[in-house]
Order: sequence, then C-alpha cells, then structure tokens
Amino acid sequence: MTATRHPAQAADNSSGPKKSTRILMVCDWHLKYSAALASALLRSGASVAFLCRTHSLEFGGSQEELNAVLSMVEENGAEIILLAGRISSLRSLPRLLKTVMRVRRWRPDVVHAQENSDPRLLVAVSGYPLVVTVHDPAYHPFEPTVSRVEEAIRRRWLRSADRVIVHGEQLRAMLPPFVDREVIRVIPHGTEPHAEPDPPPRARTVLLYGRLARYKGLHILLEAMEIVWRGRPDVRLLVYGDGPEARLLPDDSRIEASIGYVPESMEDAMFARASLVALPYIGGSQSGVGVRSLARGIPTIVTDVGSLSDLAFDDSFLVPPNDAEQLARAIVTHLDHELEFRRAVLGFARSKFSWDAVASSTSEVYAEVRREAADRR
Repeated sequence: MTATRHPAQAADNSSGPKKSTRILMVCDWHLKYSAALASALLRSGASVAFLCRTHSLEFGGSQEELNAVLSMVEENGAEIILLAGRISSLRSLPRLLKTVMRVRRWRPDVVHAQENSDPRLLVAVSGYPLVVTVHDPAYHPFEPTVSRVEEAIRRRWLRSADRVIVHGEQLRAMLPPFVDREVIRVIPHGTEPHAEPDPPPRARTVLLYGRLARYKGLHILLEAMEIVWRGRPDVRLLVYGDGPEARLLPDDSRIEASIGYVPESMEDAMFARASLVALPYIGGSQSGVGVRSLARGIPTIVTDVGSLSDLAFDDSFLVPPNDAEQLARAIVTHLDHELEFRRAVLGFARSKFSWDAVASSTSEVYAEVRREAADRR
C-alpha cells in the first residue's frame, strides 16, 4: 500500500509495555459479521472501534435490530462511530469530516473493512494499514450487476489493501487478477457454537433459510423434494426468507413458507424445527446460514460451489450443483439421526468456525500488516 501513513502511528516501536492492538472495524453491510468478530477480538484483549453506516437495510429495515447489534458491541467495550446520510448528499461532507477527525483521534493500528462501495468510508480510513474481507469475490449469478462507480470503489478498496481475506481456499482464484496473491489470506466465516446441539425434532423437516435468490437453488430443492416425497411423504419443507424466487413456491400442504425478513429473535424457534438444513446453491461463494446451522449441530447439506464444501461434515453432505436426484438422496440418507450425531456436527463447527478461532487467525493477519508498516517507517 503506497499511501502515506499517519504520524500518530510512529509510537508503536517503543520498548515499553505492549499495548493492545487498536482495530477499527469498518462496514456498510455485513454488520452482523463485523459485530461478532469485534466482540471476539475484544475478548482476546484488542481495543476495537466500530465505524459503520446508519441504515438498517441488512436488518430488513428494522432500526431496532440495528440498534440492538450496535448496543451489544458497545457494551462489550467497542467505541461506536456512525456515518449518517446518503453518499450523494452534499450535507454528508461535514459528517465525513467529523468522522475523519474521530478516526484520527482514536488512532487505529489497523483498519479492517468489509467489502463495500461507499467512498466516504474509504476516505475516512485512508492512510492506515488496511485489511479487507471479501465475502463474495465474484458477483452472484442471476443477480443485478453493480454500477461502474460502485465497482470502481470496490476495486479501490482492494488496491489499497495490505491484506485481503476470503472465506475459503477455492475463493482465492475468484478475486480480480490485480490483487496480489501474496496478500490473500483464507479465514473461515465465523459462528458462535452452542454449548449443546439442538435436539432432533420429532417431525422430519428440511429447512431452506435466507434470501430467496436464483443462485440459492430453491428450484432445485423443490425438484429434490418431489423425489424425497415418493418414499418419505411425512417430510415437510420449511422455507424462511424473502426474495424473487418466493414466486416458485407452490400451494402445497407439505411446504411451510414464511416469506419476509427473519429477525434474529425468530432464529432459535426456526432452527429448532429443522432436521436438516439444505444449501442447494447453483453459484456463489460462502454461506453465513451454513455456519449458523452447524453451530447448533444441525446436519447441513451443501453443493460443491465456491467454498461451501468447507461446510460439509463429510462427503455424504456434499452434492453437485443442479442435481436434484443426488440432493434428494443426501436428504433421505441424513433425515433420521440421533442427538449423538448432532454432537459430532457441533464439534466439527467448534473446531473450524468458532469466532474465537477466527479472531485468533485474524489477529495474526493484523500482526503481519503492523510489522510491514513498522518496516516501512
């Protein structure tokens, strides 16, 4: 990264007692992810500030849920810095200047941003060692493309980054070619494993949860369920979420659909009903839903796209995309299981995806960029 570093960082080489690393988390979207990682970093002894936009789009427009997440992070010890207003508004300029001054007063050692296309956030953190997490290195198939301006800003984030984090080895190659492969690091998407798995529900169900977009493969799951129902008419399909593919859901008593944004307060009851979680993606890169289901010990069937294969407990939970027959076979194979099997799934999640493990790996990346910044000075 060629940008000039702020003079305030020059004091890091003192021989006195070691200070905790000061991390500025930055996000426009992916706020839930950032909040969980920030909380784990705080537990590890780091100092954290949290810079984000004030919109609640990630929460289905619920300002109450946004405020709850920010309050949780603040209660855990983070300083909250909010950037209000629209990108195109002239009135946002004084707010941006105020935000820049707050960032400088806080004096971060490292900035960790989630991929975004807000130029104001980029300006606010310019000049500091920068880590960028890219959740989706390639745009989802069948999804609207972003504007050229948004794409240019995303590229600017990546060109400015000292390290780029992706959530799976398979995602390295999906990053743009201008990203130096030497700066890419792979760290799984995190989750908070439960102390005990959810018990298997009495009724057999398959859960699809999340945004109902074309690439999520709802149409493939509906085909698979027709095959499942030939031998297991007792099984119900649960669909929770919102999106254009909701129109595909037939009027069928074997399907229970809850269309709309699902607040976190509903997740416990929803997951408690799931015998299996299905992620029949036909494209994409990773899945936050997948790690959350594994964190409850719920067996999760995934397709072999992006880094979803990392979520497979074993090969019997991994199926090719666009293959309804193999998806149906995997569903039937794993519908009936005992609590002990869920304990093994939970152990798998705890060993690979816990937030504390993710925070530890991420802290190693911070240490790398801090050493490089010290060498440059």
